[in-house]
Amino acid sequence: MIIPLGIAAFVVFYLVFYFAITKFDLKTPGREDDDVEESEKNIKLSNNNYTAIATGVLAAVGGKENITGADYCATRLRLEVKDSSAVNEKAVKAAGAAGVIRPSKTSCQVVIGPQVQFVFDELKKML
Repeated sequence: MIIPLGIAAFVVFYLVFYFAITKFDLKTPGREDDDVEESEKNIKLSNNNYTAIATGVLAAVGGKENITGADYCATRLRLEVKDSSAVNEKAVKAAGAAGVIRPSKTSCQVVIGPQVQFVFDELKKML
């Protein structure tokens, strides 16, 4: 008796939540709005334009006067900044990064991906 009840509950929950999510446009993970303009989408990691990505990231984190140190790991560009409020997350994403992580008030990590070393090399030339 418990198995048919579980199947019935699954069907009811599935239909209710499917209807609610689509009808009210609820922002579940993976359905959030991308606020990136079409012109800004041209800069992506796939086209290997690392100079443009580094320029966009540098401008989005407040310029070279806001950066006190830079390093990278496997997928992230690790930046030490003077003022973390100057870091514009939307502009960083528009530059071609996947996101921004702020572990402390004076550091931020820009998630680039496995091509981060090439972006870092271009960024280091600008600093």
